[in-house]
Formats: sequence, C-alpha cells, structure tokens
Amino acid sequence: MLDNLKEWISDNLRYILLGLAGILLLVIAFFAIRLVSGLGSPKEKKNEQQAVTEGATEAGTERRVSSTLVKDQAEVLQLVKEYYSARGSKNYDALVNMYETFDDKERTDVETSDTAVESYSNIMTYSKPGLTEGSYVVFIYFDAKLTGITTLVPGLRGLYLITNSEGKLVIADTNAHPEQESYLKERMTDDDVQALSEDVDKKLEDAKAADSELKKLLEPDSNAGTAQTDNTSGGDGNSDTPVTGTTTGTMSATTEVNVRGEASTDAALYGVLTAGQTVEVLENLESGWSKIRYTTNGTTIEGYVMSQYLG
Repeated sequence: MLDNLKEWISDNLRYILLGLAGILLLVIAFFAIRLVSGLGSPKEKKNEQQAVTEGATEAGTERRVSSTLVKDQAEVLQLVKEYYSARGSKNYDALVNMYETFDDKERTDVETSDTAVESYSNIMTYSKPGLTEGSYVVFIYFDAKLTGITTLVPGLRGLYLITNSEGKLVIADTNAHPEQESYLKERMTDDDVQALSEDVDKKLEDAKAADSELKKLLEPDSNAGTAQTDNTSGGDGNSDTPVTGTTTGTMSATTEVNVRGEASTDAALYGVLTAGQTVEVLENLESGWSKIRYTTNGTTIEGYVMSQYLG
C-alpha cells in the first residue's frame, strides 16, 4: 500500500504543488486585504467621541479633534470634581496625586489664585480628545462662592489631562510639553468652545445684574465719574504713584476678569483671572487693554485683559 501511495504522489506531484501554491496565494491575498483595510480605518472608535486626523505634531503623534464637546465624561468629571474639592480646601496631599508634576509653582498658584473663593459647585466638564491616546482637553464650568457675596459666580477654565504610566488620569505638565499648551489654545478657538464661553459670559452678566454687591466687586470702576487712566484730576500728570493698568511688570487682578485672545470683548476667551491673581504685564495698549502672561494649572497663557482691572 505504501508503494502505491508513493507511486500516486509521484504521478500527481505536479497537481499537488499547484494546489498548495493556490492556497498560499489565497492566504497572502487575505492578509493583504486586512492590511489595506486597517490602514484606511482609525485606530480607535468611540461612540462618544469621533476623532479626525489633522496632521503630525512635533511629538510625532496624531492630532485629533472631536466634532463636538462631550459633556461630563465619567472619568474626566470625577478627576475634575476631586481636583476642585482639594483646591478649595487647600488639600495639597491630594493635589500632588492629581498632577503629572506638582511643584512649588503649582502650590503658589493654588494659594494665590483662589484667595476670594470659598468653594466651587455645579461643576460640569466638556471634553475633547487630546494629542495622544488617553489624553483630553477639558473645559470646566463651575459656580464659585465668593467671600461676602451671596450670588454664585459662573466661571470657565481649561485643563489638559493625560493618562500616566500607571494608567491614571492626571493634570498634565504643559510646561514640559509645549505642544499640549498650543493644542489647548487651538481648541479654545473652536466654534463650540466659543459658544460655551459666550453662554458662561451671559450667565456672569446676569449674575452681576441681579446682585449689586457682586457687580461692585467685579466692576469696581463701573460707577466712577472718570476712569483712573483719564488723568483729569488736575496737576501736571507726573504723579509718582503708578496709575492702574498703565505699568508693565508683575501686577494683580483687582477682580475676576476674562482673558481674551485679542484686545476685544468679541475675541476668543483664553481664561479667567481671579481677584488677587498675579500676572506679567507685557504691553499696554492705547485701547485700554493690556497684554499679559501668566501660568495656571501648569499652562502658560498669553492674552489680553482690560487694563482697568489690573493693579
């Protein structure tokens, strides 16, 4: 029987080899189709966030932009609530574990930025995917309780979050990664983020209209007969006392004030200064605006504020 099998294989070897070659070609074709289709599809699909590629960043990663803001994504919201709770109570032990890097600069930011804030409430998050897997650009809505003021003050701030090597979501050190800071600023100009900013601005105006004490606190010069920079009180105008908003160097916000991308109330919102927060004044404009630079939550921001609110 063995001899018959050998004889059969010998007689049909040509056909056997052709069959094996056909099977090999089918296998190669199958994997080639899988490879091509894989290159044409995104690496990740999420029901709540659909990302599109914009181009390569300096870090060699993909830049992705969500078509819409995602509200209150569970993991993001949890971190942000814990963060503002720890920030409000000055719980530095908890804050250390929420940052990629928490140093003396971050500690000083917490100590000086929230001097007039007693607590935060009604926190909501609006997020978009960041530059890398597991990272997010987050815009945080909150109502702040100011000392001595009954009416809550609405606010909006941005953070960049990353997933660290331990798989934990933390606040990124954007000073060490300038591409993250740039990306956060880019997303601030997105239409949906601007719409969110305008909505918060309206809520703030409504709050000031409903509470005269709040309006007086946030707009200390609103009832003044002349602006401090008019210099109409007489004399030769050479007073040794600096006039609010006309000097450069380190200054502080006299009240909560918006930081804009350009010297206009219609420009993109870059952030919000709290009363007492220090900034570096780079330039004063004749239009009544000042160009400033400051660092908050590890992000260095350059923008414009109305000069009258610096002192």
